[in-house]
Amino acid sequence: MPTSRANAQGSTTAGSAAVPRVIIQVRPPGADRADPATRRDLWRPNRRSLVTWGIAVLAIAIGLVLALPRPNAGTVIPVDPSAAIAQATAVPGFAVYVPEPLPSGWQPNSAGFRQTKDGPELHVGYLAPDGGYVGLEEANLPNSRRFVTLNSAGNVAVDLRTIDGQVWAHLQSNRKSQDSLVWYGPHSVVMVTGTTSLANLEELAASLHVRPAS
Repeated sequence: MPTSRANAQGSTTAGSAAVPRVIIQVRPPGADRADPATRRDLWRPNRRSLVTWGIAVLAIAIGLVLALPRPNAGTVIPVDPSAAIAQATAVPGFAVYVPEPLPSGWQPNSAGFRQTKDGPELHVGYLAPDGGYVGLEEANLPNSRRFVTLNSAGNVAVDLRTIDGQVWAHLQSNRKSQDSLVWYGPHSVVMVTGTTSLANLEELAASLHVRPAS
């Protein structure tokens, strides 16, 4: 006798237990993966996230700036000009003049020596008590006019001044922003030039004495 469809699919009969149905659903490989467009949308930053990241980076940068030590703007790093002066005094026939002693409140902040094709040149820079910059420029050249013009920024003669028994020429730059005192010695030309007051230039000039050859 043929079995009914209901009985074949697990319908119950008297005295028999129900058979549970198990359904297994098989999905094709890759079905759980998001399509490329969806993945791009997940990783694409929105405007809110960009603003948040920007604020965070700015806060970190400000924190680093505040945490790192910074030099005081008014601090002057002193420079020892002795090496440049020693090089200059070692040149035969070059009379070198240096402040001895250096007036109170003055600080050397640069120094250099060079031997040019025309002759030796010495530079020592100072910070004056009023904050102005002064250069002590010295050279032993056959023609010192160009040297004076370059270092005085114009070489406009104003007057003559007697300082410690020596006659110095007082020059001004073309724009009158820089004063210079020039002394023509037998073996060198000496300039005291800068943006400080004329009184300070005279003070430094009065302190100059010849340094014996090394």
